[in-house]
Amino acid sequence: MPLSKWLVWFGCVVLLWAYAGGRPETAAAAVHAPTANHPWHVKYEVKGHDVLVECLAAQFPFRKGEGGGHINVYLNGQKMTEVYTAAFIVRGLPSGKHMIRLELVYNDGKMTGMMHEFEVTIP
Repeated sequence: MPLSKWLVWFGCVVLLWAYAGGRPETAAAAVHAPTANHPWHVKYEVKGHDVLVECLAAQFPFRKGEGGGHINVYLNGQKMTEVYTAAFIVRGLPSGKHMIRLELVYNDGKMTGMMHEFEVTIP
């Protein structure tokens, strides 16, 4: 699936989730990390030397600044970057096997305990 269609699909899922979530005051009050009722889902796809990653974390505030959160991205055990969006691309990986680990973290440093790890093979 091309990246543009993938991002449109993801946007639709987010909008549907927001509208199905109930009253606005309920959604605003529940800005916490995913729980057993609202798990963190990670999808990824290898495209050449890039890995397209999509995260669906209900009620997690992906944004910079106070009250927000991000994903710590690790490649082969070393921290690469912090990502403030739910969908992103890990670009330019060399050929071979790589372990990618994602950790959901609040900007104040508080860990959510949510982590996802997966291995990719770059041709």
